[in-house]
Amino acid sequence: MTRRSISLLGVLAASWWIAAPTGWTHRLDECLQAMRVNVATDRLTLDLDLTPGASVAGQVLALLDLDADGEISATESVDYARRLLRDVAVTLDGRGLSLHVVSADASPLAHLKSGDGRLRIRAHAGWDALGTGTHVLDLTNRHLPSISVYLVNATKPADPALLLGRQVRNPHQSEYRLEFTITRQDATDPSPP
Repeated sequence: MTRRSISLLGVLAASWWIAAPTGWTHRLDECLQAMRVNVATDRLTLDLDLTPGASVAGQVLALLDLDADGEISATESVDYARRLLRDVAVTLDGRGLSLHVVSADASPLAHLKSGDGRLRIRAHAGWDALGTGTHVLDLTNRHLPSISVYLVNATKPADPALLLGRQVRNPHQSEYRLEFTITRQDATDPSPP
C-alpha cells in the first residue's frame, strides 16, 4: 500500500467519523440481540441486551406483555427471559449446559414501542471446576431469527489464570465459539500463593 493510498484511507475514515450520527443506534426494522459472554472456572455468565426496533417491537411485545395490559411486569420479564433462553444452546467441551435466569429487566412499554427500550437479561450456567488446559464453549442463539441481528463477544475474565483464546462467529453471529485456557489448577483464587 502506498503512502498516498494510506493518506486517502485516513481522509475517508475521518470523513466517515465526522459525518456519522452521534450516539449509538440500531435499525428500526430489526431486533438487536447483543450478548456478552463471561467464563470462569466453574460457571458461565451471559448478559444479553435485547433491543427491538420500532417496526418490529410489536412482535416482541406480543411475547413479552402476555396479559396485554400495557405494562411489563417483573414476572413477565423473567418469563420472557426463560423462553428466550430455551432458544439458546450452550455446550462446554461438547457437554450441554442449562441456562438459568438470574435477572430480567424491561424498559417501560412506551420506550420499547419507540425502539429506544431494551430487555436486559443475565443468566448463569454452572459446572464442576475445570482443570488446567484448553476448553471450548459453543453457543447458538435461535431466538426470533427472522427479525434479529446478533452480536456476541467475550468479556475479560476476572481471574488472571483464565486466558481467552480464539473467538469464531458465523456471519450472523448467531453461532459462536470461544476457546479459553486455564493456566493453573487453583484458578478460582487469583491471590498469589
